[in-house]
Amino acid sequence: MIPRLCVGEDLERGVIAKNIPLALAMGLMLSPESLTLLGNNMGIAGISFLVVVLSAMVVHLFTALSYGELFTLSPGPGGETRFIREALGSIPAIVLPLCSRVVFTICAATGILATAGYVFNEVFVNWFPNLGFSFCLLGFLLVTNLLGQRVSGMAQIIFVVVAVSGLIFLSAVGLIGLGNASPAVNAASHPPFNTPRVVLLGLVLFVGFDLAGLTKGSKGDYLVNLMGSMVAGIVVAGVVLCLWGLVSINYVALDRLADTTVPYAVAARAVLGQNGRICMGVIVLAGTCSAVNALLMAVSRMITGMVTQGLLPSFLGKAQDRAPVPLILLAVGTATMMAMGMAGEPVLEIYIRAGLLFWLLNYAAVHLSVLIMRRRIPNRSQLFKISGYPVVTIIGLLAMLIGIFGLLWSDSESVFLFKFMLVISAIASLFSVSWIAVSRRKGWLTPTGLIDR
Repeated sequence: MIPRLCVGEDLERGVIAKNIPLALAMGLMLSPESLTLLGNNMGIAGISFLVVVLSAMVVHLFTALSYGELFTLSPGPGGETRFIREALGSIPAIVLPLCSRVVFTICAATGILATAGYVFNEVFVNWFPNLGFSFCLLGFLLVTNLLGQRVSGMAQIIFVVVAVSGLIFLSAVGLIGLGNASPAVNAASHPPFNTPRVVLLGLVLFVGFDLAGLTKGSKGDYLVNLMGSMVAGIVVAGVVLCLWGLVSINYVALDRLADTTVPYAVAARAVLGQNGRICMGVIVLAGTCSAVNALLMAVSRMITGMVTQGLLPSFLGKAQDRAPVPLILLAVGTATMMAMGMAGEPVLEIYIRAGLLFWLLNYAAVHLSVLIMRRRIPNRSQLFKISGYPVVTIIGLLAMLIGIFGLLWSDSESVFLFKFMLVISAIASLFSVSWIAVSRRKGWLTPTGLIDR
């Protein structure tokens, strides 16, 4: 009996381990911010926004292919920074992750957790302080991650399954017409269709699939599973979001969807009344947990991966399997932002948009790094051979650059957004130059080993 139990336990661990990358890939796509972006733009563009979503999905699939090649040569939590460092140098390898993922994690987690607090207060327990619930949720996710990757990974799978199941259930009810409500007649006027910005905003919906590759892993079956997880995460999230977007415009007038700050709640109530509102409350809480947990889980291990290369101070890399120091710093940063009242400030949205633009810039850097490394090691065997692959990488690079400049130019606070990005990148660059100078003098920088491997 004992050997049989051991085999069963190993099988359970194997199943969990294989599904963690998929759950991480979908984490950010299920956040309340994503549902808000989807609902508002469905109200602005109508059904044509589904074409935007599908087009953005294809672009991110191209990016996932580049990440597949990247993690083939450089697997593990520090693989991305190691790859970028070999192709572009140490400074971009430090600046891009800090400006994109670290800044975005602290700012976005603040806003997402605040949304969860409001939802919990309004839908479930109206006497419980909304900010108090946000802090409780942050503490719960921090403890979950401190217990190790197996616990946080299992929790991530549960969060994603609940959020996806809820959205599919509400979408099915709406499409089949099982609810009491009747579909809306969308002949009402709605805000002008700002074509360039709405088209580019589709790129933002799928940001975060690369978090799947920032956890523990090695070559072999893991990399094949990782590639499949990133692709499956993008496709599944795209299909679910399209279904929910279609239901939303069928049950809510376009101008109402475009104007409200909670389009997902308005649509859920229109589809299934009070029960729909409660169901969406569960989805938002699960989506919040999936997004924040994925960020804490992946970004903390990305930081420890940078430490192993000498790109960050060594105290950040203690107990790398659990990454306690980065986890605590990220949670403290988020808690500080909430305690300062930043969750209710309009400037927080600008900070989040800056983090997203930096993240898209990081995607562009990955595409460029892949092109450079192909020229340096042209005969290196790859796991993923696709006809026309260099063209796909170039298309992905151009799409990311167009998206970055287009979103920055069309932003309502473009000047402030650009200034903030400039200040953050300048601070990160100053730190990286100083740290690299010290590391080289002390001999802390380790070679990437990609060329000689």
